[in-house]
Amino acid sequence: MPPNPFSHKPKRTPVLPRSAAPVNGETLVSYLTRLADANHLTLAEVLAVLPPWFSTKTKNHDDRARHHMLVPATGAALLALAHLTGKPPADLAHALPAFGDPDIQGPLRATIACRRCTIRRGIRGPVPVHLPVHHNVCTRHGIWIGDADSPQLDLSASPEIITAQRRTNQLLRHHTPQQVTLAYASAVKAVPPWPASTTALDHHWRYRLLRLQTRNHYLGIQTDHDSFTHAAIYPDTVELATQILRPANQHTPRRKRTNHEKQTPNKR
Repeated sequence: MPPNPFSHKPKRTPVLPRSAAPVNGETLVSYLTRLADANHLTLAEVLAVLPPWFSTKTKNHDDRARHHMLVPATGAALLALAHLTGKPPADLAHALPAFGDPDIQGPLRATIACRRCTIRRGIRGPVPVHLPVHHNVCTRHGIWIGDADSPQLDLSASPEIITAQRRTNQLLRHHTPQQVTLAYASAVKAVPPWPASTTALDHHWRYRLLRLQTRNHYLGIQTDHDSFTHAAIYPDTVELATQILRPANQHTPRRKRTNHEKQTPNKR
């Protein structure tokens, strides 16, 4: 059997003068590119001083893939990147999905990190990340995080959407990510498209939709963009998902005792 080309002991990795902290869930190619820019290097120059594991991984365009030839060399690759950046290996492994952190459970989706989070860290451009599918809102900045090609919406006029994300986080304390994801998918289809009457419009998600469109008008987004609808129905969807996940015995109301039962003492 030929030797694994990724398992050989790499040469001593240098230490870059300028480091960069990874964004949680950031793709490997994005992080290495930011690291190169911070040190006035090209991505190719950074890859040249790292083990071949990195060149292969960045070409795959799938950080979550676990190729049998790459897995044995993952630990050595992580140590090499830690030496290059001066960052603790545990921090890099937790932030970068390419290293397969076992604490990251459940399905992930490709999207863009909260723009306000990255700007606060001095990062001006978009940062591609892999986030859990149930992570729809940055609760710190009140931003709706859609898909990678969708605009991020300001939720300041609809705080109930931020509250719905916190409720989702609470569901994950008692249910698996897969259970929450399936319940959410079922709930989306059950949200009523229109209010039962005009008097109920103020409490319907379409009124929330109007508020979202008005608040984000400055972004120049088309009012019929799917992101508006997805964000507007989110509180209703989380409420229905909560009901779906609730144990059956909590759905059944407790039977009221009759006057006769109240007057009759319990037999022991």
